[in-house]
Amino acid sequence: MRRLRGALVLAACAVLVVGAAGVALADPFHLRHIRWFTASAVLLAVLFVTATFAVVVPRGALRLIVLVLGGLAALGWAGIVVLATHATVENRTVSEVADGGRRLAVVEAAPPAVRPVYAVVVRSGSGVFEQEAVVYQGVEAGPVPSDVRFVDGDTVEVRTGPCVYRSEVEAVTLDVDPVYRALRPDTC
Repeated sequence: MRRLRGALVLAACAVLVVGAAGVALADPFHLRHIRWFTASAVLLAVLFVTATFAVVVPRGALRLIVLVLGGLAALGWAGIVVLATHATVENRTVSEVADGGRRLAVVEAAPPAVRPVYAVVVRSGSGVFEQEAVVYQGVEAGPVPSDVRFVDGDTVEVRTGPCVYRSEVEAVTLDVDPVYRALRPDTC
């Protein structure tokens, strides 16, 4: 009875962690470092599921097999996360304009291409809970945004050549409407 109760507690923890991973995948608050929350939640879910099965299975070789398989799954996931971390690179910030607690940044794709690609993002907060949402995404060989600014508390403006783009930014979730994506470097 005691093992069953322990298994139920561990299973409930696993369900909660899977729910947290689902929220992390949905990313309603546009967290800049959400991949770390998701990776951690998946690792915790693997560990909780392994512990649940290890508690339910009687002692002996079967429990050892469950623990080895769970350990391999956890190590495999950690390996995938490490490989993904080495495959991704941060964009280089070209310029930044601040307004209160938010910042509007022009970023260049890294590693720099022969013909760089520029984007404009709005950022809020700092540390692990820093938020970031795309406002404008340029194309290869497109112009550098010449002017980015906060029009008012909810509106941002991006100028690239003759084009002017305005977007509304929701204060809490940093949801941007609309997000502009250029199709060609010579048109708006």
